[in-house]
This record gives sequence, C-alpha cells and structure tokens, in this order.
Amino acid sequence: MQTKKLISYLTCEKFNNNIFQIIEDRYKCNIIKDAIIINIKEDEQIILFKYGVFICWNIEFENIKFFLDFIKDLQINSFKKPIIEEFNYLFDDEFKINLDTIYLSDSSTTSKIAISQALAQNVKLQQFEEEVQTTIENNSHIPLQLSTTGKIKLTKKETSKKIGELFLVKTKINLHYDLLDTPEFFWEYPQYENQYEKMVKYLDIKSRVEVLNKKVEIIQELLHVLGDEQKHKYSSFLEWIIIILIAFEIIINLKDHYFN
Repeated sequence: MQTKKLISYLTCEKFNNNIFQIIEDRYKCNIIKDAIIINIKEDEQIILFKYGVFICWNIEFENIKFFLDFIKDLQINSFKKPIIEEFNYLFDDEFKINLDTIYLSDSSTTSKIAISQALAQNVKLQQFEEEVQTTIENNSHIPLQLSTTGKIKLTKKETSKKIGELFLVKTKINLHYDLLDTPEFFWEYPQYENQYEKMVKYLDIKSRVEVLNKKVEIIQELLHVLGDEQKHKYSSFLEWIIIILIAFEIIINLKDHYFN
C-alpha cells in the first residue's frame, strides 16, 4: 500500500471573503458546506476553510509552494511563520489512525472533508494555545509583583495598555470558539461523523480545549487584578486631591484668621 502525504497549513487569521471566486479562475474547484475543494491533479486535492486553514491531500511540494504564493494576497492578518502539521494516509479496509498515519476506508471527497475538519481544528487550536500561553508568560510578573510588594509597578497608561492587550486575546478566543465545536458539515453528512470523532480523539482536541479554557480564565483573573489596581490608583489619586484641597482650605482659613 502506498503512503501519501497529508499536510495542514494555518497561514493567517482568515481568508478574503471572495477567495472562492478568485481561486475558481485558476483551479477547478467547488464548495461543500464550509469547505472549498480545490482539485490540483488527479488524486491531489486541497481542502480550504475560510478561517485561515487549508489541508493538502497528496500535493507535490512545488504545487504547494505555487498555491501559497497564489493565495498570499487573499490572506487577512497573515502569520510570519505558518503552523504546519504533517500526517500520512493510505487506503485500507477499516478506518483507523496509528502513529500519525490515517487509514482511510473511503476515498470520497466527503470522507476527506470529514478528516480535514478535525485537522483544521487541530492547527487552529494550536494557534490559540500558543497565543494564550505567550500572553500568560508575558504577564506572569504581575501576580508575582503583587505578592512580593503588595502593588503593581505599572503607570496608569501601562496598566490600561495591559488591560487592552489581555482583553483582545480573551475576546479573540471567545469570538472564534465556535470553530472548535463539531462542524455543521455533519448535520448533512452524519455518516462521516464517526471518522471525525476518531480524529478528534487522536488529536486530543477536547482535553486541549478544556486546558485552553482554564488558561483563558487565568487571563480573566489578570484582567480583574489590573482592573482593581487601576481603580485603586484612581481612588488614591482622588484621595490626594481631596487632601490637598482640604489642606489648601485650612491654610486660607488660617491666613484669614491671623492676618485679617
């Protein structure tokens, strides 16, 4: 049995809404639900999802390079370094996954879409995992400062910027969270959901999503800490203004009392 390459690429946040019309001018392609199927050669397909992912089924490297160059202007917020995951696949009597090799019992395009859905979620989840982990690591000094000094050594402007950065990451994850749910594709093709579920289990997606949720909760806690610190600094600022105004009034009264 001949083993073939199956490569997932996540190159950007999302693709241009008109990507199908543009690709259609260059390649033979069609759409099934949320997947764009691009036929390169016989037994060579690219399955593309608008959230920045495409899956290459048995595509020669030169054709992948050409396709990457072709879509570079169709990408929104492209990444400096794409996320790439490689598998092998071949055809067998029974569907299974073992040691990063997928054994397909069905060579149909719909079967490939079912597998591609899980592979696309895998690299998208990896993007979220890396962004959240980087955010937590970059802000790990905040609770440490608070525990050792009792305060956060940030100016009001720096605190506001940190709140903005954390809020953007949290909002981005929440807005795209539905991408990690079971795709609507399986409402119309339920016979392929079992293959998808086996891929999801192999890729450990559900437990990784749970870990991601806990890390997003850490970001939420950091937001609360910074928000409380900002309120405290503002309250302290107001208190000092009140103290200065009272002191000024006392001085004026004393001046009036002794000099008039």
